[in-house]
Amino acid sequence: MYEAGTERINCNGRIIELPSLEVVRPAPKMPSDANIDWLLHIYFTRREFSRCRRLIGRELNRHLNAEYLYFVLGLIDREEGNHIEALRHLQRSVELNPKNIETYKEIGRTLYVMGRFSQALDVFREAEQSSPRKDHEIYHYLGELLYRSATTQSQLEMAKKQQDEARAYFELAVQTGKKMESHVRLAELYRKDKQYQQAIDVLENCLHLTPENAEVLIEISVLYLKINETQKAYDRLAEVVIERKCSPKGLLAFGAILQSRNDVDGALSKYSQIANAEPEIAELWNNIGLCFFKKQKFIAAVSSLRKSVWLSPLNYNALYNLSLIYIASEQYASAFHTLAAAINLRKDNAECYMLLGLCLRKLDDVDNAFVALERSSSMATGQQGAGRNPLVFLNFALFCYETGRLALATEQYNRFMSQAQDLMLPTEYKFQATKLKSLLRISNQGNGMPLEAAESDEAALATAPELRPDELPLEVNAVVSQN
Repeated sequence: MYEAGTERINCNGRIIELPSLEVVRPAPKMPSDANIDWLLHIYFTRREFSRCRRLIGRELNRHLNAEYLYFVLGLIDREEGNHIEALRHLQRSVELNPKNIETYKEIGRTLYVMGRFSQALDVFREAEQSSPRKDHEIYHYLGELLYRSATTQSQLEMAKKQQDEARAYFELAVQTGKKMESHVRLAELYRKDKQYQQAIDVLENCLHLTPENAEVLIEISVLYLKINETQKAYDRLAEVVIERKCSPKGLLAFGAILQSRNDVDGALSKYSQIANAEPEIAELWNNIGLCFFKKQKFIAAVSSLRKSVWLSPLNYNALYNLSLIYIASEQYASAFHTLAAAINLRKDNAECYMLLGLCLRKLDDVDNAFVALERSSSMATGQQGAGRNPLVFLNFALFCYETGRLALATEQYNRFMSQAQDLMLPTEYKFQATKLKSLLRISNQGNGMPLEAAESDEAALATAPELRPDELPLEVNAVVSQN
């Protein structure tokens, strides 16, 4: 009879001992000169740092490849926050093998984490010179460090030089590697230089690495809005907003598209979702204020834009739009102070001086109003492409006609026509220009402007109300971000 759990059998009254089935094998002994780098690498990737330290401590004195032991020990110290010890061990590894570029890169990363950016830049430059191949990680960190240095540089020329060098390194990083951060940084630099199409191209290439990256898709949509490609921006945003309804940046861009299509209620519904989640966004309240302005709710518009200015006092867009609403609601003194703040931020903006001139005229300061409008006209004269604004010349022409400067009014009207030839202007602007033309009795010869509807309707001109140049509607687009 066999008894369970025993190794004996009772057979006819006799106990028979069974042989054990367990085979005991001696544990294999690792030779003293064996390379255990592979085992150390496995422990490190598993983040079993205590085992790594025990293994390194046992093998450090007798190991043939102490360089790798010090290298891993430095990485462990950096992961645990012991940056000084990490530098000491990594430098010891460099002493054992000065040609190992990976060690230089880890030293540079450690210095970067410690905030010693100047020393990190020197280390990565040395690694670039010593590297036998093009390394995208070295290029990325060089670009990152140079860009950081440019943002903190007090000298404008030096900052511009470092920023251009950083962009060149990011371009090399994008060409030689597939690091998403390099694409994002390069697009950021292009956007800062207002090269929006190049930024879009870089981010489109980045989508090949991460096709479903919502942040990249939203950034592409914002850039399309910058160049007025609203349909392409809408196509990029549609899927993102459906999948990630709580993305404030995506909802803000989506609302700006609806706002540009005059769907004010739809835009406000998107903005309300952001306000419930993250209300402290200056651009959000700027756009909400413009929506209320479109609905002729001036008090709500002023309140929203003042909150935007409170959240971001240096937000030029909010200051400009707030001054515009002050003028529309006939609060000219408040508009003057707001415009003064906006001009201090952008002294080369023609539209600000145009609004300042209109505001000063309503405050009966005709001389200073003429100076402001004249300066806005001189600034706008050299502007070409998408940056030109023919309304500057039209407002100045209306002011000159009102103050009796007919020759100057004619000159400004001619400039307005030359600037507006290939632009699709709103009907209100065409009507004001045609009315001014009839009052100035300007000949059509050599001054072609597509104002067919206004010029052909003589009955409308006969019954038109008196010219009111201060009531010109000024188009202001919603914004998504400051850059």
